[in-house]
Amino acid sequence: MSLNRLWAFLAVALPVLAALIANLSSVDLTYHLRAGEGILATGAIPRVDEWTFTAAGAPWTDQQWGAQVVLELAYRVGGWTGLAVLRAALVGVVFGCLFVIGRVRGLDPRTAALLTLAAFLVSAVALALRPQLLGMALFAVVLLLVVQRRTHPRVLWAVPVIVAVWANIHGSFFLGPLVLGLAWLEDLHDRDPGARRTLAVGIVSTLAACLTPFGPAVWAYAVGLSTNPQVTQRITEWQATTLRTVPGMLFFASAGAIVVLIARRGRTTSWPTLAWLGVFFLIGAFAIRGVAWWPLGAVTAIAGTLVTAASGPERVDPPLIRRMNVVIVGVMVVAGLVLLPVWRPIDAGLGAPAGVVGNAPSGITGALRGSLQPGDRLFNPQPWGSWFIFELPETPVAIDSRIELFPVEVWDDYERVVDGGDGWAQQLDDWKVTVVVAAGASEDAFVERLEANGWTTAYADADGTILRRSAPLAVVR
Repeated sequence: MSLNRLWAFLAVALPVLAALIANLSSVDLTYHLRAGEGILATGAIPRVDEWTFTAAGAPWTDQQWGAQVVLELAYRVGGWTGLAVLRAALVGVVFGCLFVIGRVRGLDPRTAALLTLAAFLVSAVALALRPQLLGMALFAVVLLLVVQRRTHPRVLWAVPVIVAVWANIHGSFFLGPLVLGLAWLEDLHDRDPGARRTLAVGIVSTLAACLTPFGPAVWAYAVGLSTNPQVTQRITEWQATTLRTVPGMLFFASAGAIVVLIARRGRTTSWPTLAWLGVFFLIGAFAIRGVAWWPLGAVTAIAGTLVTAASGPERVDPPLIRRMNVVIVGVMVVAGLVLLPVWRPIDAGLGAPAGVVGNAPSGITGALRGSLQPGDRLFNPQPWGSWFIFELPETPVAIDSRIELFPVEVWDDYERVVDGGDGWAQQLDDWKVTVVVAAGASEDAFVERLEANGWTTAYADADGTILRRSAPLAVVR
């Protein structure tokens, strides 16, 4: 195997291995699995909330229903191993496309691979298994089709089809038409005769996004979610990107590196390239969640400017080097197989391979599974809401990760209960809560207030505490 082929392999294999090593966060994933199960069972997309007692019956625009079906099918086929393989495959698609984009733009294999791995480092925080990752894979495919529009013009018409699917997967579908708009500006600048076709495909893609059960309202959903103060104020990843976080530091460092690369070229960079960089920088700066798209868009924009003069015929690697390359590939393939969750022991509390599910309390889950009774209502920490919805489907919870679903009054009441504000105990009574889960040492004061107000600790470990009413609901005040 030549060094060039090894670089191509590493550009994809290293992100895939990293995806297999990282756990599967339950914060979003598991409520999507619950929704996907319901869609496959009933053939209908959920329209109202049926899982909580604080927002029961509230309208729910489940725009991500397509991703939920895909996730549930992967879970049915392969369990947690199937989900881990799906994430690794999606990560492979994202960075495989990015490597090919670098090559199409004229980069040598080594430079294309290093640029791809740099993009992986910046976007790693966004590679959890959830609908966004499916959206990232579709985005990478769209980028690849767009950069090949001049050599393979007909393939550009696949973009509206992809956008139509994307609009039923994740709210990031608007990036498809956006990229086509940027490509159209590039065509105008270069006086390319395909500019009209690019514009036409962009218009058709914008219309294709309306091919969802929600019609044109899907655009209002995408815009509304990113500007909803409930979301932007309460969820860290929807807040502005800053240097106070590792993802923020990587984002601004990568932007600075691109500025340096442009400055060192000694040549004028075209305004369409600067437009690409500016748009995706603004998306990344708008929110931590936007950092996912920045490195993909930036690499696509900058790759062509990094091309150097041809260095002559390709070097022939010595036989020993080629054999060593094969060994490296073999070791990484074996490592990938060994990392599959199927080989791990089962965590009895979670019912999943050990170390695979993140943000899910094992002991607390096992204790709840063995003690919950019909009619119980569970007050829970928000990050665990999705997990409890998935693992304890018969018990309604207080809150979960569908932040936009809950009215501001619910969030205010929820925080008042946890913080011990006026009327906190009465609020639990009004909600008819029978079981409370408090998370770790951070909620010790909450546990003490509950115990002083007639609640009994039923279970406790390092993750948190389960408390149950020790008197009938009508008597407790």
